[in-house]
Amino acid sequence: MNQKTKYAAYLLFGVAFIVFVAHLQVLLINIMEARNFITAREMIVDGNWLLTTINGEPRYQKPPLPTWLTAFSALIFGLKNIAALRLPAAIMGLFTVMISYALALNYTRNKSYALWSGLILSTSFYMVFAGRNGQWDIFTHAFMMGGIYCLYQLFEQPKSRWSCALLTGLFFGASFMSKGPVSLYALFLPLVLGKAIVTGLRGVRSNIGPLLLLLIVGLISALWWHGYINLVDPENLKAITQKETSNWT
Repeated sequence: MNQKTKYAAYLLFGVAFIVFVAHLQVLLINIMEARNFITAREMIVDGNWLLTTINGEPRYQKPPLPTWLTAFSALIFGLKNIAALRLPAAIMGLFTVMISYALALNYTRNKSYALWSGLILSTSFYMVFAGRNGQWDIFTHAFMMGGIYCLYQLFEQPKSRWSCALLTGLFFGASFMSKGPVSLYALFLPLVLGKAIVTGLRGVRSNIGPLLLLLIVGLISALWWHGYINLVDPENLKAITQKETSNWT
C-alpha cells in the first residue's frame, strides 16, 4: 500500500468514524432497538444467552449474534449507556465502509473510485441510519461484505485460498446468525448472478475443495443455534415460527 492509498484509507476511516460514532446517544431509542436492548439486558441479568427472551418470554424470531455483541458492550460500559448499546452497530457500519473500500480498491485498482465509493457509502441515508441504530440490519450486511471480500480473495490469491475459504464461511455464518438469510438475498445472490452474466464464474472448478470447506463451515456456523433451540425448546420455537409465518402470509 503506497502513501496515497494510506492517506485515502485514513481519510475514509476518519469520515466514517465521525458519521457512525459521534453523538451516538442523541437519538431516541426506537421500538426495534428497544427489543434488542431488552434481550441484551436479560442475557446479562438472567443469563439467557442461548434461550433468548424479551420480558421473560422466549424470543427466537431473530438470531442472537447482534444481541450478544450489544450485551458484551453493555457489560463493559454499562446497561444505561445508550451510546455503548449502539456502539457494536456503529463499529459494524465502520467495518462495512472499510471492507467495501478494500474490495473496490482490489477489484478496480482505482484509488479514486475506491475512495469516492467509500465516502458515498458512509454518507448514504440507509447506512447512516443502520449504523447508528442498535438493531440487526447493519450486522448481517457487514458480515456478508466481509464474506464477499474473502471470497474474492479466495479466487485472486491461490496461496491463501484455504484460509480465505474458512474466513468466508465464518463471515457467511455470522451474517446468517445476525438476521437469517436476508443479506444472502440482498447482497450475495445479486453479486453472483451479475458476475455470472457479465464475466462468467471462472475458477470454480479449480477451487472445489476450498468451496466445499466454505460451505461446511458456513452451514455449521449459521445453523448451530437454530439446531440447539430446536432440541431444547421445540414447542416455543414451533409456536413462534407459526406466528411469524402467519405475519408474512
